[in-house]
Amino acid sequence: MDEPLTVIDPDLKFRLRRNLKEINEQYKTTLVYVTHDQNEAMTFAENIIVMDQGEIVQVGLPKDLFEKPKTTFVGYFIGSPAMNIFHSTVSSDHEVKINDTTIKTNSNLGNLKDKNVKLGIRSEFIELAEKEKSNTVKIKLTRVEDIGNFKLLTGKMGDLVIKSKVEREKPIPDGELNLYFPPEKCCVYSDEKLV
Repeated sequence: MDEPLTVIDPDLKFRLRRNLKEINEQYKTTLVYVTHDQNEAMTFAENIIVMDQGEIVQVGLPKDLFEKPKTTFVGYFIGSPAMNIFHSTVSSDHEVKINDTTIKTNSNLGNLKDKNVKLGIRSEFIELAEKEKSNTVKIKLTRVEDIGNFKLLTGKMGDLVIKSKVEREKPIPDGELNLYFPPEKCCVYSDEKLV
């Protein structure tokens, strides 16, 4: 099916997608469904193939593509907002630096020689921290957007823009904030590919 629901209103699209999924489950057939709508792909598919310039860059479950994108392209393409991706430098076997802040990761960086290193983290995984501690970055809050079931915070750390999703009810202080990057949620990319 090549983009069958592209020009349909959202409510009808939701119902048709559900009907297609039920029919597919009933007949147990393989269905190839082409779409540029990432939300459609993430909710409809059991397995997703992401292509970039005619090449397959990742195949996997929606959860895998979201949590561990294999390339910066997948990190940017899947999710809204796109994954936060920062130029960084390797500072130890498991740490990178963005600006002058050291971030611990669970990635093994001991053999990494590439100069094109980036740190990626989803806005959903960044947490507000009450005080500075390990793996926190200090940002100057520039915008708070109420998106319904969450707030999207946008802040700057030097020239870097960082986005974080927080619970809608959480009070957000003005000015500077500390954001915590959980090491297990940090993805390190070398030459645009996941380490």
